[in-house]
Amino acid sequence: MRPYPPKPARPAGILILAAFWACALPCAGARADQRSAKLCQDATSTPETQTCLHQALEAADAKLIAAYRKALSIIDQDDRPEDAKAAWKAQFATAQRAWIAFRDADCGDLTFSEWNNGSGTTGALYACQYDKTVQRTEDILSRYPLD
Repeated sequence: MRPYPPKPARPAGILILAAFWACALPCAGARADQRSAKLCQDATSTPETQTCLHQALEAADAKLIAAYRKALSIIDQDDRPEDAKAAWKAQFATAQRAWIAFRDADCGDLTFSEWNNGSGTTGALYACQYDKTVQRTEDILSRYPLD
């Protein structure tokens, strides 16, 4: 018994499969409604795309860390009693750890399975993490405005 379906016998099946693979990274790894879809459009190879997306993710992570620290600073400046601020900061940290666990689960093994561990998997993983990181940064900044 084969672990995968047989190849289509008709030429139309081959064309559909070719169209799928031509669309794979831009369509599945970075859908048009995702921020990452606008990144790395000048990359000409999978390694270039992966490097570009990784750099974008690192920059997004830095912005997230800055937003998180700023939110902690805003909590510190609040006029509530110290024990209330300590509880608030602990709850915020718990929420952030839960968000990181979600992001890592949603953009980790699940992405590898969706991509069948293919050559575009790493780029898809970075794109997923980038999109979620940018969204989380926006969420934090909307709850804890910098100004």
